[in-house]
Amino acid sequence: MKTSKQQRIAIIGGGASGIFAALRCAEVAKGKKINIDIRVFETTKRFLKKVRVSGGGRCNVTHHIFEVNNFCLNYPRGRKELLSPFQNFQAANTVEWFEERGVKLKHEGDGRMFPISDSSETIIDCFMQEARKYKIKLLTKMDVKSLKKLDDGKIFLFINDDESFIADSVLIATGSMPNGYKLARNLGHSTTEIAPSLFTFKIEDVILENLAGISFSQATLTLKIDGAKPFTQKGPLLITHWGLSGPALLKLSAWAAREMMHTNYKAKITVNWLGIENLNDGEKLLSTIKVKNTKTSVGKAYPNELTKRFWLQLLVKCEILKEKNWSEISKKELKLIMKNLFICELDVIGKSRFKEEFVECGGINLKEISFKTMESKICPGLYFSGEVMDIDGITGGFNFQSAWTSGWIAGNNLPLKK
Repeated sequence: MKTSKQQRIAIIGGGASGIFAALRCAEVAKGKKINIDIRVFETTKRFLKKVRVSGGGRCNVTHHIFEVNNFCLNYPRGRKELLSPFQNFQAANTVEWFEERGVKLKHEGDGRMFPISDSSETIIDCFMQEARKYKIKLLTKMDVKSLKKLDDGKIFLFINDDESFIADSVLIATGSMPNGYKLARNLGHSTTEIAPSLFTFKIEDVILENLAGISFSQATLTLKIDGAKPFTQKGPLLITHWGLSGPALLKLSAWAAREMMHTNYKAKITVNWLGIENLNDGEKLLSTIKVKNTKTSVGKAYPNELTKRFWLQLLVKCEILKEKNWSEISKKELKLIMKNLFICELDVIGKSRFKEEFVECGGINLKEISFKTMESKICPGLYFSGEVMDIDGITGGFNFQSAWTSGWIAGNNLPLKK
């Protein structure tokens, strides 16, 4: 009996998308009775590093939006291209995939989804168990130096200093590691401009002094960058030791990633700490406090949504003594409080990384990839998935979902190469 010729698949990058693609590739090959050898080449000592640190070690697997068009609205880059892939594998499919393997997910109030164990190790263990089941070769300390297309259509991998591998199909899933872009360029691809996409803002202002850890549930942020239209976000905001962070700020950083890089992270941000859009409503709020607390010091009566520490610091910025009674507050002082509460303009002087959960915008030019298969339009047999492409989502599980989806589609097609 003639045995079928073995297909050799090389996956470069042992992160979320690379591992997920390997698992799907093995599953498809088994279903179609394709004899396959899948090897995942990881440069470092450990697989799934971002999975391990995501969500503070809980792993923000995806987001609880199961309507594809709405889900796509959360991608500053790649929104149009992801529409079709998400029709085939979206957040609901991710939930189902994990549940079929004994990992239940839950969603929190903001829509983020985590394993009910609240541990990223649950996700990693699930992947590793599946990889063992399908006998996928997971290889660490394997630095793929370059790729070469051979005359017979196969792809030659130069690895470390003295190793090599010839593959029928190759998937580049290197995330934002520069080597992935270099390998793609080896085979004729171009890359778009690379810029950090998930970062916090460095701001030095008296209103933030010694207030690290104080948060606001519904702040409105407007970012003004020279030469660009304003960017706006609303949501939770956090004061840090170096400036501002929190979900609303991180979303802002994603949408304005390239524009911020072009100005060397110098900009102006206007903060409405309470998110009250109608300034007349804000004025009424302060007037009511003033009328009801005429004999109370201004430092002791303030909007319920604010902490006392923040309110006192706001008074410092306004140069208003906290011992002064509300009845003594002039119209000019009231306007000053209004301005710093609802239209507080701060100077952004730089950026800081957001923990280890860094994301880059930019990558392989999307026009050079078929999103039906994730195969290169330039080099047959070469595929892409995950963040190596010019796709990035805002914080909240969207980057992992594009990693799962593109990995799943690549995995569908990797073993079918003739």
